[in-house]
Amino acid sequence: MKRILFIVPILLFLLLNACGGTFSSISPDTGTAVAKTQTAAIWTPTIVPTHAPSESKIVEWINASLNADSLEQTLDAKYEVVNASFPQPTGGSITLFRIDVRCECANNSQCCTPQRTFVVTMNAMQQSGKKIVEEAPSTVAQVKVVCFDHLTAVGAMNADWSNVKAYLLGNIDGFQFGARTTPGPPP
Repeated sequence: MKRILFIVPILLFLLLNACGGTFSSISPDTGTAVAKTQTAAIWTPTIVPTHAPSESKIVEWINASLNADSLEQTLDAKYEVVNASFPQPTGGSITLFRIDVRCECANNSQCCTPQRTFVVTMNAMQQSGKKIVEEAPSTVAQVKVVCFDHLTAVGAMNADWSNVKAYLLGNIDGFQFGARTTPGPPP
């Protein structure tokens, strides 16, 4: 009797194993796809922090330099950066660094030109050049300085960011930089 009790579980195991098969309604392609998604699900995503530039700091740094010359404000014009922005197109990366500068001529003269505004702004930016370069996103390719005579946009000057960086960091001089800028219409 003891022998039968020992043999019965072995026979049942063999019987169940013989009846078992792979009766699956899942195709091999589906099984492979499921396995791949399971593998992807266990991967740990790498979070890459995006740099959020502080536009208000850039405005503050430039204005600190622009407002330092009271003689210029009295005899020529007063300049003020009203906005620095990095507009991001839908679905794209930031490629533009736009600086809006308001100009008010002294003694009711007509001195607010995009070229003069650009020169004054770039010279003011040199005072904080390294900080501004570090604050700008790495994807910036173009700089646009828009000149406003009071509240009216009168024109813009454009330059490649690589040239602006080189000028701000002292790697090119004003002759080289000036030859690499282009005027444009107001936006």
